[in-house]
Amino acid sequence: MEASNAATGSVRFLLNPAAGRWGAAARLDRLRVLASAAGAGLVVSKSGADIAVQARRAVADGVARLVVAGGDGTMHQAAQGLAGSDCALGVVPLGTGNDLAGTLGIPADFEAAAGRALTGGVRRLDLVRVEGTVCIGYAGVGFDSEVTRFANEVKRLRGPLVYVYAVLHTLTTFKPPAMRVVHDAGIFEGRVMFAVLANLPRFGGGMRIAPAALPDDGWLDLVIVRQLSRLRLLAVFPKVYRGTHVTHPEIQIVRTRRAEITLDREMTLYGGGEPVATHAAGLPFVAEVMPGALRVVA
Repeated sequence: MEASNAATGSVRFLLNPAAGRWGAAARLDRLRVLASAAGAGLVVSKSGADIAVQARRAVADGVARLVVAGGDGTMHQAAQGLAGSDCALGVVPLGTGNDLAGTLGIPADFEAAAGRALTGGVRRLDLVRVEGTVCIGYAGVGFDSEVTRFANEVKRLRGPLVYVYAVLHTLTTFKPPAMRVVHDAGIFEGRVMFAVLANLPRFGGGMRIAPAALPDDGWLDLVIVRQLSRLRLLAVFPKVYRGTHVTHPEIQIVRTRRAEITLDREMTLYGGGEPVATHAAGLPFVAEVMPGALRVVA
């Protein structure tokens, strides 16, 4: 891990007020105080796309550390501007799932997280690149992407409970697609619930989908869940939070640096809780690892 460089370079804060179902907006006044005490600038994003714009601007301005307050979707957008740069991402978790913060050991407490973002050491993380978009934690398509889409639409719930509700709702209508996956170790073909390329062990608010995944080893953990009945999926689902689902006979995990995923219908691939790409039947999603592409405060 690199030593802290916050004292030798400029720092800027970036708040996404929409994070956590707009709960993050309540932190604005306190963030102003923290930024002022640190001699740092503060920017409030206007939209998801604006987060990436502000991250690119920070890089162009030579900012050494961009302290971003928001959820995993916010961090996903910030990574679009920070990937491949020398500007480090400081994470202040204010979202629904906060899986990146949980993996990095960032405190859930707002004040403690902000302090860590300012003074903590810097390490490099790998990224998942899907065509022109980078993803910090995972890129997935199938049941999980449909769950994420619905979770993003839910307005009356907050926190990880949103994902549990979304799973149960999506289960009633989801029809497993036929999928072909070309990866470093071979080819998979069959009807599946979903496929995920994971760079972090957890997603969806604490689900340990790929418990052995490491964020900085130059590999992705490809998790393929074959077609399951609703009852069998419900039986397996609680095990995902402990990471004990990996022994199920219908779950396959392989390590790869690259994968091509082709489906028999149009679907949208998601990463970091955000839609990444929508492809028609027969047109593959192409994903690969980007070793050490993002500097983060951990």
